[in-house]
Amino acid sequence: MKKALLFFLWVLVAVPMMAQQRQVTGKVTDTRDGTPLLGVTVTVKGSKAGTATDVDGNFKINVNGDATLAFSFVGYETITMAIGEKSHVIVKMGPDSKTLNQVEISTGYTSKRRGAITGAITTVDGKQVESRPQGNVLHNLQGQSAGTYVMANGGRPGVAPVILLRGVGSINSGTAPLYIVDGQPVSGSDFALIAPDDIENINILKDASATSIYGSRGANGVILVTMKKGVRNSRPQVDYRGFYGYADINRSKFKMMNTKDRLDYEVFIGKRAADDPAIPELMKNDFNQSKVVFKPSQTQSHVLSVKSGNETTSIYFSGEYFQMDGIYFDNTFKRYSSRLAIDNQTTKWLKTGVSMYLGYMDETTPNETRNSLQNPGMLAYMLMPYEDLKNPDGSWRKFLQYQAYNGARSQLWTRSQGLTGNSNDHLKFIGNAYTEANITKELKFTSRFGMNLSDYVTKAWNAPELAATDNGNATRRFSRWSNAIWTNLLNYRKTFGDHSINAVAGTEYNALTDYDFSTTARNTAFPTLYEFGAMSVPSTSSGSLSKYRMFSTLASVNYGYKDRYYADLSIRRDGSSKFGANNKWGNFWAVGLLWNAKNEDFLKDNLLISDLRVRASVGLTGNDDIGFYPSYSINSVNNSSPNTTTTKAGYESKAGMVPTQAANPDLGWEKKRKFNVGADLGLWDNRLTFTLDYYRELTYDMVLDVPVSYLTGYSSIKANMGKMQNNGIEFSVKSTVISTKDITFNVSGNFTYNKNKVTELYGFRDELLGTGTGILVKVGYPRGQFKYNRFSRVNPDDGTEIWLDKNGKETTNFDAGDAAILDGKNMYAPYYGGATFDFNYKGIGIFMQWNYMLDKYSVNNTRAWLVWNNDAWYNTNRAADLYQNMWKKPGDIAKYPKYGSSTAFDDRYLENASFLRLRDLTVYYNLPKNLLSATKAFRSARVYARGNNLLTFTKWSGYDPEYFNNLELGIYPVSRSYTVGLDLTF
Repeated sequence: MKKALLFFLWVLVAVPMMAQQRQVTGKVTDTRDGTPLLGVTVTVKGSKAGTATDVDGNFKINVNGDATLAFSFVGYETITMAIGEKSHVIVKMGPDSKTLNQVEISTGYTSKRRGAITGAITTVDGKQVESRPQGNVLHNLQGQSAGTYVMANGGRPGVAPVILLRGVGSINSGTAPLYIVDGQPVSGSDFALIAPDDIENINILKDASATSIYGSRGANGVILVTMKKGVRNSRPQVDYRGFYGYADINRSKFKMMNTKDRLDYEVFIGKRAADDPAIPELMKNDFNQSKVVFKPSQTQSHVLSVKSGNETTSIYFSGEYFQMDGIYFDNTFKRYSSRLAIDNQTTKWLKTGVSMYLGYMDETTPNETRNSLQNPGMLAYMLMPYEDLKNPDGSWRKFLQYQAYNGARSQLWTRSQGLTGNSNDHLKFIGNAYTEANITKELKFTSRFGMNLSDYVTKAWNAPELAATDNGNATRRFSRWSNAIWTNLLNYRKTFGDHSINAVAGTEYNALTDYDFSTTARNTAFPTLYEFGAMSVPSTSSGSLSKYRMFSTLASVNYGYKDRYYADLSIRRDGSSKFGANNKWGNFWAVGLLWNAKNEDFLKDNLLISDLRVRASVGLTGNDDIGFYPSYSINSVNNSSPNTTTTKAGYESKAGMVPTQAANPDLGWEKKRKFNVGADLGLWDNRLTFTLDYYRELTYDMVLDVPVSYLTGYSSIKANMGKMQNNGIEFSVKSTVISTKDITFNVSGNFTYNKNKVTELYGFRDELLGTGTGILVKVGYPRGQFKYNRFSRVNPDDGTEIWLDKNGKETTNFDAGDAAILDGKNMYAPYYGGATFDFNYKGIGIFMQWNYMLDKYSVNNTRAWLVWNNDAWYNTNRAADLYQNMWKKPGDIAKYPKYGSSTAFDDRYLENASFLRLRDLTVYYNLPKNLLSATKAFRSARVYARGNNLLTFTKWSGYDPEYFNNLELGIYPVSRSYTVGLDLTF
């Protein structure tokens, strides 16, 4: 009876309650374009019930009665909605400029709210670098960020560009920024094995407040790459991104002689008779050899990724195949990569995760020796225009016929037959695992271990036909590079009243090992086998082992008051095996301040100004990119091999050791003191934003090779001397010009001015010598300053060359002592930047990206080779205007001297390499959502056609002005590409 009564009471109470509870479904989209919003938090006001939207913007939640739902998402306005008796709701959310400053930005060891960051940090979204035909994703940063100087280092697929943040930061030490991928240090060349589509975003850290936490590695700035991850509480999302296309050479503005001009030239200089019976036959051929030597190359990419998650676990998996052949016919590049990232909320207080990236690169590389005619880039210039390189069937001719190449075996033929070649295999693993424990609500401990491992195999071979003395030879090189890093961090984060604290403290241990072994063998066992294993006689071998260790302690605290005033303090202490026994430890620090003026009473309700923040920072960072053993006494092997026929080395033909570097136990850290002041301004709900930064950076205690008395047995010793400064301005602007249901138009641009100056060298010397052809390093002048003899004119009386001496007077004597500093002519462009335009009408859009560099100069060494006018050079083709503009008779006002003139190197060959380039032009179409929803399979689809490097405006007369060097000679030119692509989301 008692049990029956209890059951009756339960029914009376529970059934009405169950009847009131019901499920509500809905969808949340962006008001601007209807895109579903993933991760919107949905809660029931007055209860603890909550959920989040999935990748389609959908959600389900249980409510009681006439509930009110709240929708919140970082960067968007919070919306509340009384649902009444509705069982399904549609919610549209729009951006909220007031909450954009709540977006979390990673600084490496912790993350901070955008509105609390005191440093100069630029974020490049992953969408801005993906799906572009580049073998190395770092090229896609060109023109994307103020203060980021990106220059191609040649056009071979996969080669890393040169990147400088806020100018060149050292004379002898490394100048590249520190690259971090998911907490793991990598090199610029590693990005040739990283799929751009796996990148979530790239944060570029520039000032002391942002970089001092990286201590001895932060002097040149930090490029922090965050990879994609899965999303918890979401159904599986499958993405495919693919493109296919081809690339071709950017045509040279520098024209060569055609057949008629070439034959007229040969007759004029007396190398061919005017009535030579061969002339009519030669006139039948007239080839633009660059079009013959270079070829259109294929490029394609296919990426498939899956991300998903439940209440406790998220997962991301991707696989990629990328192919980009070079415009040199024997150059291929292929990449295979895959990434797996798993994050698990193991318990309420414990989170664990692992990420693994595996990449494999297979490439065949051409001969890129700059001053060699085996280099196709030089060969295309210097072949005779009447030389037919191909047989009637389209294959390469084995032997060349004319002038310097008469009877020579064509290297185009030998490489096409596989008789000689070079190839590289590169296996890359980047992985890390972490454990994150919430000790309290405010205190969190994270331990992370990461490994960056590379295996390189390089192969080279020559068939017996090319290496007759050796009866064929082959070289095999193996290199293993590993970098392990273990980081332990305590993070405290709390908001109480008007105050907020975000603090981190920890330790880090870094162990790097580089192992290398190379051997060459000769005498193939079979005439058609050129592999290393087919060689029977070892000839030479070499190897090396280098190690580096560093231990660090670090701490940083960000304090905020009333979301108006912020102070950021950081310190790091590094101990490194690279430095002298008396100076192994270094301390690095920074102080940053921020004033959020928008939150002041006088601006809080201002409708025009939606964001106004003023920042300032000062601090000290270091540069340890100085090699493995700069402070040690080093002895080098002076060895001889019993298997070689070359002259024996060593002492009395015995192996020995030779001192080559003096020790310096006092060698310390190369340091950089940084100061930055900046402001961020947003107008009209941040539809128009500006960022302006002014910086001053002083590099001092530089690691230089300081001359010493030869009585020591050495010519120099590495020591801390010298100072150099970089001062500059960065300016960025972004604007949403139009934003309606059907039309969006976004514009952005950036500008940088950097002024570099060497302020001190040895103290007893104000100039360095031998730092590159025509390059001066001198106190009071910028790094990369040119110094050359000055050419005046061609003497109209006798066709000889006239120069200016050091006093500015004309002379016919070329004397290196007359070289003069050429003010304003520098290999580093002081002005650079970029601009983007993105217009979309009902899903149809056009995107353009431009970048530019101004006042950049370089020596066109290739042009010098092609206009030198004497017996040593006539037998290769010459520049098109040489014959028309050379001195021929007394009274000629000529550009070029008479035949038989010198090969003097002077400022005639120093050219303005400034340029404006259309980096990217994309026409795209986003298929309508209602059309895709009918398929029940596709969530989004996009088709596009893209052109890269379509237009270049420049005065440079060679292949490409973008090359980073003081001179250009036979470089592998940057190519122009055309692709069509398809992006699908399932």
